[in-house]
Amino acid sequence: MGTDHGFGELVPRGTGPRATVHAGLRTATGEAVALKVFRAKLPRRARTEVERELARLAPLRAKAAVLVADSVEDLGDRTALAMELCTESLTDVVEQEGPLPVAEAVALGRTLAEALATAHEAGIVHGGVTPGNVLFRPSGDPVLADFGVTLRRAFPHEGGDGIDFLAPETLEHGTADERTDLYGLGTVLHLALSGLSPHPARLGEHPDDRKLRVLGSAVARPDRPDLPDELAEVVRALLAKDPAVRPGSMREVVAWLGGLSTPDSPAESAAPPRPAPLGTPVLVSPPGAPAGRHPAWPVLGGAAMLFLVVVVGVVLMRSDPAVRGTPPVPAASSPAQAVLLRLLDPVDEVDRVELRWESGEELEFAVVVAKEGAELEIKPAQRNRSIEFEIDPTRKYCFLVQGSNGFRVYQSQPKGMRGATCKF
Repeated sequence: MGTDHGFGELVPRGTGPRATVHAGLRTATGEAVALKVFRAKLPRRARTEVERELARLAPLRAKAAVLVADSVEDLGDRTALAMELCTESLTDVVEQEGPLPVAEAVALGRTLAEALATAHEAGIVHGGVTPGNVLFRPSGDPVLADFGVTLRRAFPHEGGDGIDFLAPETLEHGTADERTDLYGLGTVLHLALSGLSPHPARLGEHPDDRKLRVLGSAVARPDRPDLPDELAEVVRALLAKDPAVRPGSMREVVAWLGGLSTPDSPAESAAPPRPAPLGTPVLVSPPGAPAGRHPAWPVLGGAAMLFLVVVVGVVLMRSDPAVRGTPPVPAASSPAQAVLLRLLDPVDEVDRVELRWESGEELEFAVVVAKEGAELEIKPAQRNRSIEFEIDPTRKYCFLVQGSNGFRVYQSQPKGMRGATCKF
């Protein structure tokens, strides 16, 4: 992105279905900011409504742990929100360190419930609470970001990514109200306690099948032996599929969490700050809901997404994960995020193919096979890093490897064979 909009050179940090997040510096002040750039320019009426939401949110900064965008910016033919840089999201913390201690999860939940209760009492709905919207400042203090429903309505979520964090009524009808915020808080607590989303991604699952699973299946109790029954019941109530069965208000949840004691320590009044991360900090400001980036995770598209124009192409739906960066001083030459999976060139043996791949993590793998004129196939590979199978000697192919650690599904770049061109 250019440097003529008052923010110097903007360094892209991640792209989601609604926006791309950049790190930049305000030219006038030298202040480091996160800039969430949406895919189009807001109509005048919608922009006015966003500014009203931000004005209503601003007084909450002094009352609760909320992050409010500082301004709405015009960047040519797009609209952006400028906001404070944070270091990491709950999604990042859990992925890197595992589930939180029970006492820390309870304290974090209470801080977020208090922020949401304060917002609800001011007539403000968050509309998309996810672990990717739970951020940690450089001090280690938690904060809830990405309030407001206007931008979600102006830029509807497209695709199936991140649906495991959406309330069923949001997924089915687009509802965003206080009861959907209750469900969102439940998803945050579930991830914090278990290390998993309420409906973890499955290798090769079609988005439509995943949607049906989210709408139709109950959320399992977080699997950990030190989880108090009282806390498990709070999470269960928050994640009830019927909104009428959830707690009556967020203020009730504050009281419930405040009354809990844990095996680690007595309940405290606020979430303890996390230690400031060592080394390069992480910028997290997930574009839109559900998030996170987000947290939310790659999902394999179905056979209808196969793109054939003379050559074979594989179309995959992108995720909205937590966005990583290198604040506070962005630079155009900042390194890109490391690739977790690398598929090597296929070995074509006419009627068979051998595939090999490299990964920096121990994952469960599956190979996505796109054959010219046919539907996608999924071939499980367990923890192996190679696979061999029969192919049609007369067809073009594209291959892609997915790997899962039970928390996220990662994917390699695709590789074509026999002149096939594979496109995202």
